[in-house]
Amino acid sequence: MTEVLLLGRRAVREIARYPEATIPTLFIPLFFLAVNIGQISKTFPSSTPFLRGQGYVAFQLPVSLMFAVATATSGLALVTEIDLGYFDKLRVAPIRRSSIIFGRLSADLVRGILTSTVVLLAGIAFGARIQSGVAGAILIVLLSALFGVAYAGFGILIALRTRNVQATQASFLLFFPLLFLTPNFVPFDRLESVMQTLARINPVSYVIVGLRSLVIDGWDAGKIAVCIGVIAAMGAILTALSLRTMAHYDR
Repeated sequence: MTEVLLLGRRAVREIARYPEATIPTLFIPLFFLAVNIGQISKTFPSSTPFLRGQGYVAFQLPVSLMFAVATATSGLALVTEIDLGYFDKLRVAPIRRSSIIFGRLSADLVRGILTSTVVLLAGIAFGARIQSGVAGAILIVLLSALFGVAYAGFGILIALRTRNVQATQASFLLFFPLLFLTPNFVPFDRLESVMQTLARINPVSYVIVGLRSLVIDGWDAGKIAVCIGVIAAMGAILTALSLRTMAHYDR
């Protein structure tokens, strides 16, 4: 645990030292939030049944949160260390190799909490009301950050397998089809049949639905439980694959 904390603290210092790596990850979600509200809010006024009396910003807020936390930052930092040779120094150091990954993921948790807080506050400034209250808002931030940690495992996995900066950067681009094959603009029941099927088999859909329920519906235990389960499963699978790749790195 001490090794993870030390490596995590080092990674967090990198976030503070190079804010230019974090600021662009905030621009995209805030840009999409503003544009989508401007383009679609009149199509779906607050009287629309699935909005429960809120503006369309409440419906789009979870999508922007996903954009904010699903980055390839840890993977890029790791592949940079591989290129510079620092990663090899860490591997021969008297520490567990798993702590290298968990240290990076702990920094992603910190980054996720910061970025999701900023996006949530922006959504509230645009008029969203968090029906689950202050506790729900805290849970939204935490779940968003944890999803970011889970998805960061994908970037780390690509970095370890390819050891290539361009391939690792592309791991963020792969999130776009995952995000748009969800009920991101309308609920499941308003999607065309093929699109609805694709959205229902996409695990990211249930993270968005769970976060959205905290914003619009209040406390829906079923949707929140599914959201937590998806995040936990995704994180466990991707982290396990990253650890396995790390264990076989020299082979």
